[in-house]
Parts: sequence; structure tokens; C-alpha cells
Amino acid sequence: MSVERKKKQQDTYLFSDDECRKAAMKAMSLLQFKDRTEKELSEKLYRAGFSEAASAEAMQYVKRFGYINDRRYVENYIMFQKEKKSRKEIVFKLAEKGVDKELVWQVMEETEYDGEEDAIETLILKKLKGRSVDEISFEERNKIIAYLGRKGYELNHVRNVFSKLDNLS
Repeated sequence: MSVERKKKQQDTYLFSDDECRKAAMKAMSLLQFKDRTEKELSEKLYRAGFSEAASAEAMQYVKRFGYINDRRYVENYIMFQKEKKSRKEIVFKLAEKGVDKELVWQVMEETEYDGEEDAIETLILKKLKGRSVDEISFEERNKIIAYLGRKGYELNHVRNVFSKLDNLS
């Protein structure tokens, strides 16, 4: 029996119909270059025109092999964004992607997320554009503080970082 024929038999065995097989292949191609949350992937399949049943079967297929895992997605997102985003911003962005907020907070506790002050310092230095803290005006300092507040950083953390940077100047 040829390899192609064997593959066809496996595909028809795994999936209830041709639409489900195509939905699973579409899901695999969407995950090939970018990790996605369950919600993102199911929305992409829906927009691609697959029925709810075919999308559900495709989701089961990719979950069965571990290709989609919201917990892993959250861990990776936190690892790459913790130096750029506040806790609140991370929770908000992941909630937009359909991840449960409780899962995000749980992963943050387990990974001992404590990079907020480092992230604040990075953002302040970016806003300063090479200048030192003592070179900016009171108004400019307040604008930076307001910007960081809008991003979800707590005022006491922002002040701690500013005082640390003031002492370095």
C-alpha cells in the first residue's frame, strides 16, 4: 500500500467528514507560524467558513496533540512581555485573546512575576531618549508618570523607579 493511500485512510479514520479534515489542516497551518489561544484559533476557523461541528472537531484534534495550550501561551506571553507591560496590561491583553483572567494571575504567581520596576525603568529611559532624569522638566516628568499610569503601573512603583534614577544622576 502506498504512503499516500495510507495517509488518506488515516485522515478519513480520524475525522468524521472531509470538512472536519480540512478544518484541522487549516488549524494546523494557522499554528505553524504563530502560537494562538483557543479563542483566536476557533475565530479564525469560523472566519474561514467552517461549520461549528468541523471547527470543534479540528480544535479537539489540535488539542489532542498539544498544538494548542492556553497555559503555555500565557507563560510565553508573560516571559516575552514582562519587561514591556504592566501586570494589568498583560491580563487585559490576554483577556482580549480569550484567556481566563484567573489562569493569567495563577501563572504570574507561579512564575514569580516581579519585573514591573524593570519594565517601568525601561519605559522611562525610552521616553527620555538618551537624556538623564535631572534634564527633564517637572511637566515632562508628570507626563511620563501619567503615561505609565495609563499603562497600568502603580504610582508607588513609578515613584520608586524615578527616585532610583534620580539617585543615579
